[in-house]
Amino acid sequence: MDFDWTDVQRSWREKAQTLGRELADEAVAADVLMGAARVGLIDARADLVAAALAVEALSCESAAAGMTLALHTTTLLAFPGNEKFTSLARGETVGALALSSEDVPAIDNGRLSGRAAWVGPITEHGVAVVGARGESHVTACAVALDGHGVQVTEARTSGLRGFIWGHVLFAGTSCLASAETTGIMARARTLIASVALGIGDRALRESLAVVHREHGAGGEQTVQGLLADTATDLEAARMLTWQAAGQGADVSLAAGSMAKLAATSAAQAAVVRATQVVGVDSFRRGHVIERLTQDVRAIELFAGRTEALREAVADAELPHV
Repeated sequence: MDFDWTDVQRSWREKAQTLGRELADEAVAADVLMGAARVGLIDARADLVAAALAVEALSCESAAAGMTLALHTTTLLAFPGNEKFTSLARGETVGALALSSEDVPAIDNGRLSGRAAWVGPITEHGVAVVGARGESHVTACAVALDGHGVQVTEARTSGLRGFIWGHVLFAGTSCLASAETTGIMARARTLIASVALGIGDRALRESLAVVHREHGAGGEQTVQGLLADTATDLEAARMLTWQAAGQGADVSLAAGSMAKLAATSAAQAAVVRATQVVGVDSFRRGHVIERLTQDVRAIELFAGRTEALREAVADAELPHV
């Protein structure tokens, strides 16, 4: 596959880098998306590679901001061109996604009843895509979080500061249903893989800063080995993520799952190695490595845990017995 970026893809990455440096620490979702819309990072016509590059670059500066852009983009792409959700394309309404299958509401005659767990980001006038169980299958539904019969309970978390999670209870709430669910999750996993890459990039950047400051350009051989392993793991995961994103709207669940598996593993290892390089300072509350340790846990837990990802890959890659 040709991984040469187009001018548009390169510009999305550069704009996301700039936006990430401009955003305040713990910027809320609405502010992240207002900034993203201002610089042109919200577009239902954008290809998935451009979106993935932007999410990775933004996540390197703020994992929470990158997660916000990833989930908003997933929501935007789930219902393209629908007049009810044009405000999503302008960044005026925040798109959210239910990222756990612990609780799934039921749908009957276009109305939801029941609980959706771990929906985010939660905002006052957001639109969430949640899975809903019908008579024979689960379908994806878009629902306004300020609509009739919606009750949100916010969940306090230790990672992704500024990103608000919640559990949502529906009571006969009107929704817009889509028959397409697998593609939504495939795109979500691909973009969340890009968040993980951003976290790994930041861990590597912090490690390199310590090496240059304390050991000069070369560094100790043991430290060099840690950094080499991190760079290798991240690059391999990046290739899988770009390969998945390159499939665009047709990205398979297996490809998205493979990308998320590799990127999550690489990011977790990058943070662990950064802890070794930085040393005891990484244990200090508020240190960037301490924050990354919490952030990377969220990436592993949501939109398919390791077992679910492996199952999706195995179903596609292994012959059926």
